[in-house]
Amino acid sequence: MPKGKIADETAANQAVEESEKVSDQRKFPYEVLKESCMKLFRVTSSTFIGATVGRENGSYSIAEMQIIIDEWLKKEVKK
Repeated sequence: MPKGKIADETAANQAVEESEKVSDQRKFPYEVLKESCMKLFRVTSSTFIGATVGRENGSYSIAEMQIIIDEWLKKEVKK
């Protein structure tokens, strides 16, 4: 089996395991996470708001929100 295929399967397995861990964690309302964004995620409130546009009415675990923020921070800036 090619190395790329093994790496893809390993990454997929890790993603499944991580999503299972995230689903078992306590969830907090968006506003609570926003108020504590600097302490929890080490991002400013403006970064937190930008990363979570359209998600203001949900409840999220800390790990789940960290994934959302990390993915947003990795996005390329549009010119």
